[in-house]
Amino acid sequence: MTTTELLRPRSAGRVFRSGGLSRPAAFWFVGALYALFLMASTAPSPMYSIYQQRWGFTTTVLTEVFAVYAVAILAALLLFGSLSDHIGRRPVLLVAVVLEIVSMLLLAFAPAVGWLYAGRALQGFATGVATSAISGSLLDFQRPGTNRGSLVNGVAAAFGMALGSLLAGALVQYVPGPTLTSYLLLVLGLAVAVPGVLAMPEPVAHRHKLREVLRPQRPTVPAGKGLAFALMATTLLASWIVGGMFMSLGPSVAKDMVHGNPYLIGGATVAVLAGFGGLSQLVLSSVEARRAVRIGGPVMVLGLAGVATSTIEHQPLLFFAAAAVLGSGWGVVFMGGMRMLTGLASPEHRAGTSALIYVVAYLSAGVPSVVLGVVSTSFGLTTATVVFASAAALFATLAVTSTYLHR
Repeated sequence: MTTTELLRPRSAGRVFRSGGLSRPAAFWFVGALYALFLMASTAPSPMYSIYQQRWGFTTTVLTEVFAVYAVAILAALLLFGSLSDHIGRRPVLLVAVVLEIVSMLLLAFAPAVGWLYAGRALQGFATGVATSAISGSLLDFQRPGTNRGSLVNGVAAAFGMALGSLLAGALVQYVPGPTLTSYLLLVLGLAVAVPGVLAMPEPVAHRHKLREVLRPQRPTVPAGKGLAFALMATTLLASWIVGGMFMSLGPSVAKDMVHGNPYLIGGATVAVLAGFGGLSQLVLSSVEARRAVRIGGPVMVLGLAGVATSTIEHQPLLFFAAAAVLGSGWGVVFMGGMRMLTGLASPEHRAGTSALIYVVAYLSAGVPSVVLGVVSTSFGLTTATVVFASAAALFATLAVTSTYLHR
């Protein structure tokens, strides 16, 4: 079958330009690609303490580095969030992969903290460009009549973050070149993904000229569904504030409690949260979206209480057990929220609506992490953790409440 041949799926009214991959194969490939991007996003987490020792910056700077990543994602989503709806998924994903490779090389050979900012900013921009195109592709390629796209989106994100943090922590702990090896392996994985991007089918049949769409692409609120979107978005606020804290300050909190293998422990912190988040989504994948949020919200509150208590009492076993409970609730709330929100999108605006979803998500992760960094620098990690846990528990309660306010 040639790349110019057209395939029309049985249910959706979209036209697919065929590549070398079938639609089911493309679906799983795109999910794996998203996991790879999220692996890269958490890979620096176990290395932050090395960077702090090497360049002597404060915890506030550490959270700013994380926030730069989130801000760059937001910029990419605001500027190019719906671009793949106009020029196609493949070209957008190809550019994103190339930019991600360049960002990994910047981080791998960074000689000063300024390069760390630059590398994370470029990485965030690449991830933002890829995110809405990947989310749209998962919805395009999913089996008609299922919610598999939303499920794979959440599970790939969770397991990608878990694997990236854990593998980076192990490599930093046991392999020479602690701030080099992880990035070079990710570069290799991204390079291998390029032929897959070129071979995937193209779901966008009617393309606009590039000069007509290289302007800010406004993320799209589905027409007439603004109130529903706002209420459902509280689920992202609840779940992503937790992800932002654990990816920026979580490793530092854990290493203050555990002596020995500090980098592996730092990587395990994010891995426990994200790993249990992915498992909970798989186990409860058949649960209706609103019910998932109602189940996950109280579990999140329980886990947050355990995290705060373990930090005050300096109990590492309780901390990791609470992180597992928190991750389980976090994953289910994220799954339910994503399923409700992506269900609002029409086929021709999937990338635009996905862009808006992730604007909310990364604002929820980036802004609180910077605030927590300032609190941590001024009052210590324990105070920052208790403040974070209290705020996140409030948002989790709000997310559950929102499911009763709109159907």
